[in-house]
Amino acid sequence: MKAILALLVPLWLFAVGFDLNDPKKIEVLRHFDIPASFLSDPYLHDIYAKKRRECTLNGFADSEENADIFIPMLSSLIAQSDLPSEFLFVAMAESRLRVGTSSSRGAAGLWQFMEQTGKLHGLHIDQYVDERRDHIKSTRAAIAYLSSLKKQFGKWYLALIAYNCGDGRLNRAIRKAGTTDLKVLADPKRSYIPPESRNYIRSVVALALLASDDVFLSQIQYDSAFTTAQENPIATVYLPEGEDIDRIAAVLEMPKKKLVKLNTHLKKGVTPPNEESYPVYIPKAKVDEFRQKYRTHALKGYFLMHRVKSGDTLSRLSSRYNISESAIMTENMIADENDLDTKRYLKIPVNRPSNKQVGFHKARKGETLASVATLYNLTIDQIKANNPFVSNTLKEGQEVKIDD
Repeated sequence: MKAILALLVPLWLFAVGFDLNDPKKIEVLRHFDIPASFLSDPYLHDIYAKKRRECTLNGFADSEENADIFIPMLSSLIAQSDLPSEFLFVAMAESRLRVGTSSSRGAAGLWQFMEQTGKLHGLHIDQYVDERRDHIKSTRAAIAYLSSLKKQFGKWYLALIAYNCGDGRLNRAIRKAGTTDLKVLADPKRSYIPPESRNYIRSVVALALLASDDVFLSQIQYDSAFTTAQENPIATVYLPEGEDIDRIAAVLEMPKKKLVKLNTHLKKGVTPPNEESYPVYIPKAKVDEFRQKYRTHALKGYFLMHRVKSGDTLSRLSSRYNISESAIMTENMIADENDLDTKRYLKIPVNRPSNKQVGFHKARKGETLASVATLYNLTIDQIKANNPFVSNTLKEGQEVKIDD
């Protein structure tokens, strides 16, 4: 019976196509601080086989275009850090490089940051931007976060587990298990860490192991993606407040869809107000063209964002915001009334008042406390502090105290 079992195990492993003595695979585990013996983990083999099938059918990323853009971008940023190169597969396990993906729990971006975690690591989130979806900033935040977890726990595989389930949850698991041994912590029968985290660490490792297989990579035409050093194809340019992605796409003579893919952090397609300059990403191949063609648009100093509703017309918007129809058309690159239907938001240029010179604001038709707060670069709470009895909806001509 023992002789039969001795034969069965190698045959099962061979059926999966997994060589326990492959030096490349052992090296991959070493980069995660995982002992070579973990290659015999049966659950790792199951996930490896699953990932192999998935990658054979769909590749490593959401699309070939995303792979061409984001694999070099991620690889180049990781190469500048202390993270092993295999940590590229953390982002792939998180999002498959889908730029617009969100989890059911609200995690977003290539690295699937939760809102609170993103803010803790310097990612700004407001009505205009969500920097969890900023591919460059979120990658740098993830690198910094993983590096800090490595310093805290001492092993890269522990940093990965903590990235998934939180450092507090991992600390409790280690105390309960009495060890940091991955085989013990990730044993489904003992349930020290959540099932999601057990699958997560194995998924990241499985993807890295697959990428070490040159034959497999050539079969699915990914051999150049992981085997050659590539330059980051994304360049950063700094644009003034209120600059529009539509206009930049027109300047660069490129499809807006491709530019939006690089700038999913801009919620409304414009750089945020009150930022003298803000990073926008363009293809590196377009940098020279951008330098030659781009000129700062003559904005009216400030802008409001208007959500287009049924029945909106240029005439009504002109009257409501006391701005000419032509200014609205120029600012939003629309040719006539019919183009309003293609816009979700319109940028309305207004003159920026100075808080030092203005004591009261006289409300125009349609203004609200929120729009006045935005106009003066204040919060609603700051406005209410000076106007405790003013409602959120303002009457035309009503005076609102702006400062003391």
